[in-house]
Amino acid sequence: MNARIVLLAVASFVVGTVELVIAGILNLIATDLNVSLGAAGQLVSVYSLIFALGSPILLALTARWERKKLLLAAMSLFVVGCVVSMLAPNFTVLLLSRVLLAASCSVVVVLSVTMAAHLAAPETKGRAIGIIFMGISASLVLGVPLGTFVGERAGWRMTFALIAGLTLTVLLVLAKALPKLESESAEPLRRQLRTLRTPKIWSAHLISVLQMTGQFAIYAYISPFLKTTMNLSTQTISLVLLVYGAAGVAGGWIGGWASDRLGARRTILIALMLHAAAIFLLPVASASMPSLLAAVILWCAFNMAPSPAIQSYLLASSPGSAGVQLSFNTSALHIGVALGSAIGGLIVNRYAVTLNAWAGGGIVLLAIGSALFSMYASKETKFEEINREPA
Repeated sequence: MNARIVLLAVASFVVGTVELVIAGILNLIATDLNVSLGAAGQLVSVYSLIFALGSPILLALTARWERKKLLLAAMSLFVVGCVVSMLAPNFTVLLLSRVLLAASCSVVVVLSVTMAAHLAAPETKGRAIGIIFMGISASLVLGVPLGTFVGERAGWRMTFALIAGLTLTVLLVLAKALPKLESESAEPLRRQLRTLRTPKIWSAHLISVLQMTGQFAIYAYISPFLKTTMNLSTQTISLVLLVYGAAGVAGGWIGGWASDRLGARRTILIALMLHAAAIFLLPVASASMPSLLAAVILWCAFNMAPSPAIQSYLLASSPGSAGVQLSFNTSALHIGVALGSAIGGLIVNRYAVTLNAWAGGGIVLLAIGSALFSMYASKETKFEEINREPA
């Protein structure tokens, strides 16, 4: 695999850590800046909202920028955001820095995917995208323990100093290693956005929304689920989540590899079916630790596996609007996270937490329906007709 693709994965890993790193140092921030723990928690919510909304808007506005220059500019702004977070004199400034971090990170992640696909040979595009998702998965897994470790030993501000230093180092390496890459889109922006109206495309994005909704209907409440069903201690739950995270990193590679070998369509359907099956198995697997760990490995591996395949599918379906499609798909993932957490909360407040698994698996089955609709039930996207429309 091209070493420059690995560098892009490292960039995604470094900037991605800032999303959840805050969770490990919330109590330290709340105490230092004299705010409630609930208020400090809004640093996570604001980040997710800006990431979801900012990605398509920013990528659309910069559609004609040379890709390498845009990537380095976004990483530079990310470093600035980390420095502002580190020096924030009050909670308001810290909150504003999260806006800058989320916006710049969203651009870096989407550009990393598009540039990796461009740098890869045609027969390895899926694996290239999978490697980027391995970096993203690793950042989400390691973000909380990294923030906790550094914050408890050197203070929460040093967490952002470390991320800023790592990002700057990767930026300097990428500045030398990456070639210039002009925007692939020769189509006007308004014409690119019109593709989102076609059934083939919007239903492909809906796959991601529904899959993440099903996933987070149970994952957001995995701690109470494991305490209720198995009476596990907090330390044991942490170990289970570590296994979960490692499986997720592997899942990114599995999805990319399968997409190259089996095709994006087959990979999407197979991965979604296995993901739904793993969620349905969780209540049964909680009978013993070995069966639980086996289910958790299957669960997270095939939670991450569809994403590289979906993005490969979008790239093949609408190559002239790659940046727009990938940015909207990234937003779709975050929308699913928010919806799943909300739906899971409604269920757990009224019923036993085990019902969250059944609901989550059922919603993932709806994602399979959306995939089938995009691939087979809908008519092929008539891009020729779109292109004949005035820009």
